[in-house]
Amino acid sequence: MADANHIRQVYERYPELVSKTDIDAIVDLYAEDGKIEDPIGSDLHVGRDAIRAFYETAIGAITMKQTGPVRIAGNEAATPVVVLLGSGEQRKALDIISAMVFDEAGKITSMRAWWSADAMRSARPEE
Repeated sequence: MADANHIRQVYERYPELVSKTDIDAIVDLYAEDGKIEDPIGSDLHVGRDAIRAFYETAIGAITMKQTGPVRIAGNEAATPVVVLLGSGEQRKALDIISAMVFDEAGKITSMRAWWSADAMRSARPEE
């Protein structure tokens, strides 16, 4: 089972990597056969090539911040994050719950995100 401290470190680093658009580092967090379902109910992105393509289209114009503690149970973890889009008075925010499953080597085998576009809101000044 992946070590809880490792899982916490991955989760705390993930928003920073997304915000910096470090796609290589993000993809390296995933197992070879890792999968993404973001948002829940959308098509799965399976394998590192598909994961890379997902992030190449999904990041660049967003900032992601962890907004609560990482909760770990066994080899699974979840945390709330906020994704910020745009700038100035037009800046929007989307609150998300992100859940990941880790393999024995500490790589992500599954990432699922709970959100819907109708929950988009104006960003608060402190965000």
